[in-house]
Amino acid sequence: MQIAVDPVEQISAELSVALQLAELFDQLHDTVFFAKDREGRFIHVNLAFLTMRGLSDHSEVVGKTDLDLHPRYLAEQYIEEDRQIMASGKPLPNQTWLVPDSRGDLKWYLSCKTPLLNSAGEVIGIAGKMRDVQKFYTQSQPYGAMDGVLQYVLTHYPERIEVPQLAKQVHLSVSQFGRRFQELYSITPQQYILRVRINAATQALTATDLTIGEIAQNCGFFDQSHFTKQFKRETGTTPLTFRRKYREDG
Repeated sequence: MQIAVDPVEQISAELSVALQLAELFDQLHDTVFFAKDREGRFIHVNLAFLTMRGLSDHSEVVGKTDLDLHPRYLAEQYIEEDRQIMASGKPLPNQTWLVPDSRGDLKWYLSCKTPLLNSAGEVIGIAGKMRDVQKFYTQSQPYGAMDGVLQYVLTHYPERIEVPQLAKQVHLSVSQFGRRFQELYSITPQQYILRVRINAATQALTATDLTIGEIAQNCGFFDQSHFTKQFKRETGTTPLTFRRKYREDG
């Protein structure tokens, strides 16, 4: 009779030494650490990760995937990057990512990921660490100059925001600003504005009874039609379907 082996326990056994070293990250409260298996299931996170997500115990994360913990439109991007790292077998340093905190607010993190290997040299997962850009990098170039822009978008997303006015804040031309922003954050200023608005909308869809039209207006979209189109493009579903599914699952 063959006894079934839990895949998370199996990979944890293969990486026992690495995971013991990973526990050192529990002492680094300013660095988020995580490790996943080839299927994208978390096998270890540190205390900073739990704090970031507003969780209290490792059991709330281990065995789950990004799809269980994050909005789909963000989770699918994290998963795709993980797959690329495992396929290449090479580390991927200094990537910037928007990650929701315990309140659901988006924050920029500087991420470094590396493939995890077993004793045979086979890739069996990935490990990564992240640091909050605003906390640790805004006092130095190149991120410091953009901090005011990021905060402006976070507080003014319900209003009309034009890229020229953002460029003016950092004394750059529109083209210089666009190139610089994309170099730092791997997305355009317009994409950042949209993601902040989409994130605010997902919170409103799940936490309020506002109509789709009211949410569209409150989150900076031209109208309900524009909101629905942009939301579906980013998340793969309409706002109404998203709300219904959330309430059914909840």
